[in-house]
Amino acid sequence: MKTVIKYLQLPFIFSEEKLVSEFNALSAQWIEHFNKAHYDGDWSALPLRSVNGSLTNVIPESDSRFEFRDTELMGQCPYIKSILNNFPCEQRAARLLKLSKGAVIKEHIDAELSYENGEARIHIPITTNPQVEFFLDNERMDVKPGECWYMNFNLPHRIANLGDTDRVHLVIDIVVNEQIREMFDSVASDKKKTIAEKERFSPNDKKAIIAQLKALNTPAAMQIVEQMEAEL
Repeated sequence: MKTVIKYLQLPFIFSEEKLVSEFNALSAQWIEHFNKAHYDGDWSALPLRSVNGSLTNVIPESDSRFEFRDTELMGQCPYIKSILNNFPCEQRAARLLKLSKGAVIKEHIDAELSYENGEARIHIPITTNPQVEFFLDNERMDVKPGECWYMNFNLPHRIANLGDTDRVHLVIDIVVNEQIREMFDSVASDKKKTIAEKERFSPNDKKAIIAQLKALNTPAAMQIVEQMEAEL
């Protein structure tokens, strides 16, 4: 039976002090997250790498026709730039994502966003607090500043910041190649959580995913909708 990786802590520990220092030095205007149906409160982003290097586009397009470039903000973050160099592959969006105190991200999935589908989303916490409730496929994730995590967001996930401080993560989307496969395979198996692929989604789950993708109404989303509807 084919399995997929649920989450994986990668073998990097980055400097919390340097991450916080660069984050605090940025004075740019945070951009409200585009998917407003999925959250309550303040969920916002700063683009460090985006389509054409735009400072206003925080949509992490997965279509290979888009060209991603560093934004001006990345030029102010040499330590964060050095972190990206740890991933020898094509890199797409890189963002700072802030979930302000009291904000909630409702349970949802990011369809086809997984290592097995060729694109991995990396999370590096910068600031957090013990009252952040971060659930991936109903398992609570305990992630600390400076750690480096891959998580399969093709699975249901939700986050609630019940603490008194904001939660900020560096989020990097990478394209899986042979070097990334070797990196993932090199991590000890006891640090990797796998699940059976056939158990991931029921027909009702798939219908809910299709509805979310239709709401996005992007060319990439509608292409996935067509494929998924053909499988029902």
